[in-house]
Amino acid sequence: MAPCRAAEIHTVVLDEHRGEGVGSALLMAAEQAAAERGVWIIYAGIFAPNKGAVRFYSSAGFGPRGTLLSKGQGAPSAD
Repeated sequence: MAPCRAAEIHTVVLDEHRGEGVGSALLMAAEQAAAERGVWIIYAGIFAPNKGAVRFYSSAGFGPRGTLLSKGQGAPSAD
């Protein structure tokens, strides 16, 4: 395995602006910024059953890659 730069992306678009190309513009800008910084892999972690997010990223060419394992440590403190 050869090391390579990776980055996580997460886009949020207000409900009233979905379907206007805002998410696609954000994604394109993030991909360009990542490429300029030598990032080879961009991943979108979608942890909740979010069919809209899966559809959005899939339509932009994202697909499954590897396995992500996680373990919850309880609720965050209110500090």
